[in-house]
Amino acid sequence: MFSTADRMTRFLRFVVEETLEGRGDNLNELLLGMDVYDRDRKFDPRVDSIVRVDAGRLRAKLREFYASEGANSQIAIEIPKGSYKAVFERLQDKDSLRSHRLPVAIKALAVLPFADLSPGGDPQFLGDAIVEELVHALSSIPGIRVVSRISVLALNNDRMDAKELGRRLGVEFFVEGSIRKVKRRIRIMVRLTDAGTGFHTWSKLYAVVSQDLFATQEKVSKFIAGALSVIIGTQASLEPKRPSR
Repeated sequence: MFSTADRMTRFLRFVVEETLEGRGDNLNELLLGMDVYDRDRKFDPRVDSIVRVDAGRLRAKLREFYASEGANSQIAIEIPKGSYKAVFERLQDKDSLRSHRLPVAIKALAVLPFADLSPGGDPQFLGDAIVEELVHALSSIPGIRVVSRISVLALNNDRMDAKELGRRLGVEFFVEGSIRKVKRRIRIMVRLTDAGTGFHTWSKLYAVVSQDLFATQEKVSKFIAGALSVIIGTQASLEPKRPSR
């Protein structure tokens, strides 16, 4: 599972070795950014979220590993949320392992192509970019499994109803929406559909004035993914919660 994930492997190896050397309490985003991602001392974690994002992906990957090909491991490695220090646990037997497994892919969903409602037939690139960012953001949340876009596009073209599409894709929910762009003003409508009933269970309208399309795509996608994680019951968060004043 980690054999083709070079960056994940480097991240995991670094935090494990630092923890074993007694330096686990000193691990932070700045240190990881420089040692794992070769950033310089100008690296600002508040601007570049690569460490936080990959840490979430690594936690999910570890849970998936111990629930599949790592099921017979004698030692489990965990990186608790809110920390980058590795925690090790000896697994005495399969029963012990089974009791410590965390749920993987609790909810399965598919992100459908967003309809472009822009006047004048603006290119579809913005809708496709939002979908790409949203798939990435949702895939980073533990407890959510996202169907590949290739599978979605292959079946979505067949015009089948929600129940049949959900059955064929093996998902519980669909995320769908539309984008309307006029100059720098962008309106994004997002809906969550229950694949079992075909009914919309949640919808949200995002209206933004964009100076930077790339920043807008990432920001809106994180907002949507964070809201969906709560709506469908994973209670996950993409960003650390800010302390209340």
